[in-house]
Amino acid sequence: MSARTWVTKMLERHGVPFETRYHEDAFTAQEVAEREHVSGRRVAKVVVVVADGRLIELVLPATRQISLERVHDVLKAREVRLATEDEMERHLGEIEVGATPPLRHWPDVPIIMDKSMRVQGEILMQAGTHTDAVSVRFEDWFNLVHPRVESFSVPAEQERVEANEEHSLCADPVRLHELLVDLLELLHDQAKEIERLTAHVERHTDRMLEPSAMPALVSQISDLRARLKRE
Repeated sequence: MSARTWVTKMLERHGVPFETRYHEDAFTAQEVAEREHVSGRRVAKVVVVVADGRLIELVLPATRQISLERVHDVLKAREVRLATEDEMERHLGEIEVGATPPLRHWPDVPIIMDKSMRVQGEILMQAGTHTDAVSVRFEDWFNLVHPRVESFSVPAEQERVEANEEHSLCADPVRLHELLVDLLELLHDQAKEIERLTAHVERHTDRMLEPSAMPALVSQISDLRARLKRE
């Protein structure tokens, strides 16, 4: 089974909606972002490390890079290093080195996501080759993989460039549109949460003001007043 087929079959088996993409050879996650004309913050790249002899799969945006020092602290390991190409080829099988999709390849290999990977909407991931990619909603991917969330990355040069560009709203209309969409989705989610909390408070308020609950409420208020007087 090809790497791309393995990825799409896994997503189909778990009922995760996705869209396949095809582009010219891209050997880094940032190149994938450029080929697909999306922000590098939405491209999930995988870095495999070996911590005390154990493989760990790290997931972070294309615009950031891992800090081995931070990874060392997060894992509380004696030794942390990048996996070699031989180790990658031995464990990844048909997947091309540098094109690892952020999915569970091995049952005993933990997946840790950098907190900067959390976004609203869609993310893009390589599908096991340097020419194939798959687009999925972040929440769908997160619910499928259930990664541990930590902070182990630092800004890469590309992210610093993007941050500087964003000081000017007209620097990149496409990126500005993406930022506005993210903001609107975030505001929508917050509005839904406020609505849920408001309904919760109203239900409890109505319950407290029911005639049957009034004696208990009056008694509690009296007890509180008595306690305050004593103190």
